[in-house]
Amino acid sequence: MKKIVMMIAALLIVLAGCGNKNEDNGKLKVYTTVFPFKSMTEQIGGEHVDVESIYPNGIDIHTFEPTQKDTLNVAKGDLFIYSSDELDPVAAKIAKTVKNEKTLPVAKAIKENQLLEHDHDHEEGHDHEHEHEHEHAESAHDPHVWLDPVMDKAFAEQIKDRLVKEDPDHKADYEKNYAKLAKDIVGIDQQLKDITKNPKRDTVYISHDSLGYLANRYGFKQEGVSGMNNDEPSQREIVSLINQINELNAPYILYEQNIPSKITDIIKEKTETESLPFHNMAVLTDNDMKDKNVSYQSIMKKNIESLDKALNE
Repeated sequence: MKKIVMMIAALLIVLAGCGNKNEDNGKLKVYTTVFPFKSMTEQIGGEHVDVESIYPNGIDIHTFEPTQKDTLNVAKGDLFIYSSDELDPVAAKIAKTVKNEKTLPVAKAIKENQLLEHDHDHEEGHDHEHEHEHEHAESAHDPHVWLDPVMDKAFAEQIKDRLVKEDPDHKADYEKNYAKLAKDIVGIDQQLKDITKNPKRDTVYISHDSLGYLANRYGFKQEGVSGMNNDEPSQREIVSLINQINELNAPYILYEQNIPSKITDIIKEKTETESLPFHNMAVLTDNDMKDKNVSYQSIMKKNIESLDKALNE
């Protein structure tokens, strides 16, 4: 068994050492994790890149485990973009099979005091009868950094710089495309500042704790039905959340595109709240794919509309 593992590791190293650019079309082959990294890379790279996420549509990334084929594909590519080894232990496993010069952990430079700690409240409150059902690496910090537009602008710049390094012949295109994207991200930041300047209420209720960085950046609170890694709440926590929503007369609860909604449905029914969509952008759904122009910006525009309603209506 040990020999087989060593042979696979050797094969991955060989594949990772292949020359740059897709031999069929001359484009850089880039793999990413979450959708914002994919979308930003596509926009900056334009016609010079071929970008693919390692995640299938609609999955819950908190329970995703890559296959050997996933790892081989990334190893054969030219670049692998993810947050960081600390924030994304699953991506870190894949990155270990790829030469360092082929990886780009865009959040690696984020300072410790800028990262939000993992919220263990749900884990401490729920029954632990299922805690050993599967072993899945979890970050000690909130991994949802890609929802913060200020951080995204810095991530986009790193992606641009890396594409320029890999493909200097098209530097002008990458610089131009990045400038347009950066302008859009600044606009998103301003819209979020506008809707959170004098909100009617200060708390947003959502299907799981994905809003931490947005809440921290723009001064509101989040209350997730399930925890940061989609761990289920206890009965006591569900009752407490229902009472809180009823006491505050909160009119809305946000539903995410890839998070199971059974418990959220119960809370919605008991509180007579209305549902609003919120796209955490970890992955796209099959329905998202029907829009050929779906992008980081288009999804954030809809998210801002939902947050505005949740905070101000």
